[in-house]
Amino acid sequence: MVLTLVLAPQAAAVAPLTATQIRIGDHPAFVRVVVDFTGGTVEAGEVVATDPDPFRDGFVRLPMVHPGVKTTATPVRAAGVFARIAQGGGRITIRLTGSDRRFKYVGYTAQHTPERLVIDLYKSRPPGPAAEITRGRGGCLTLTSHSVTHKRVKAAGRERNLFEHSLVVRLRRTGGRIQREKAETAFHRRWSANFTYRHARRQTGTLEAVALSAKDGTLDCLVQVRVRLGG
Repeated sequence: MVLTLVLAPQAAAVAPLTATQIRIGDHPAFVRVVVDFTGGTVEAGEVVATDPDPFRDGFVRLPMVHPGVKTTATPVRAAGVFARIAQGGGRITIRLTGSDRRFKYVGYTAQHTPERLVIDLYKSRPPGPAAEITRGRGGCLTLTSHSVTHKRVKAAGRERNLFEHSLVVRLRRTGGRIQREKAETAFHRRWSANFTYRHARRQTGTLEAVALSAKDGTLDCLVQVRVRLGG
């Protein structure tokens, strides 16, 4: 009797998750950086910002930890942002650089089919009509009324599913610096703020309500409008 031994072919090697391309687009409220991936899925929790405050120094760092992840993406410079990806053991780090104080927040989300990481850098200057946001994504925040006089701010709106129902209302100057801010907590999905601020010259600014991630300080939700302050 002749025994025939049949060996099963080895499973085809699975390509690792790979960042293949960086794209940058300018939008009224933000500059969007898209990192395209192949060979896997970007899972929730694999990206945690280590430098989430672009207003302070113009830099953002977004490490991604994923077994075998690599990058072949070429650095890109557009819309005032320089984007590049550094390779490390079992991780890559997305590095974004812009001018100091040009951007105030960074937010990101993984999207699938096709696989990509979408990163938004929100502009610090007062928003034009196309950049005003009165309803955040999914209704996380809405701004239903507001008033800014030469010394007082009043604002109100609704909240949905924010961590501990917490938000911060901020009044920003023309250049993006914070003139005054006040932490608030929504109650029964409604929030309001009423506070004074120090004297300032008459100028155009931004009134915003914002919620930042408890995980890494990146943007969770934002509403913003253009206002006149001071005088």
